[in-house]
Amino acid sequence: MTIDIAAQRKYEELSAKALHGDLAAKTQQGLMLVKGEGIERNLVLARECYLAAAEAGYSVAQYNLGSLYLNGLGVERDYVQALHWFQLAADQGDCDGQFNVAYMYDRGWGVAQSDEEAFKWYEAAAKNGSARGQFDLAACYQHGKFVAVDLEQALYWYRQADASGVARAAAALRELEIGAK
Repeated sequence: MTIDIAAQRKYEELSAKALHGDLAAKTQQGLMLVKGEGIERNLVLARECYLAAAEAGYSVAQYNLGSLYLNGLGVERDYVQALHWFQLAADQGDCDGQFNVAYMYDRGWGVAQSDEEAFKWYEAAAKNGSARGQFDLAACYQHGKFVAVDLEQALYWYRQADASGVARAAAALRELEIGAK
């Protein structure tokens, strides 16, 4: 394996910052370890980096740690642990954490399925700028999932998702606009 020298330097710089309590640097170290960027891929050490920053309250690390548990990367897949870390991030306003909390309530992963909680968190994520949240909230309004059908709201949120770069949103918009004519 060939290590990119510039990435290796960046990892070393992050290590120095992390030693001085920089939670963003500690989290970035974890990400580089997950990707094998600047250092050999090491999911166990990545989890340790995320855990240290997550326990200190850093929402990005909480979300990333939740993702490890959701996907079983370097740890055994554990939906309860994933939800725990996503919830901590979501409660701090992290839109990706909010989306994943919604998704887990929607599917009943790690928690009893709840339409009310799923919708609440999809709406929070969408309003907070999550492109995936905007798309899924639009779909809820379009298909009457968790809420009454409201095509105006569906159009609004599909437009937001489209502006956020969700490729499927443009197709959904066309479908709704053609159906409205």
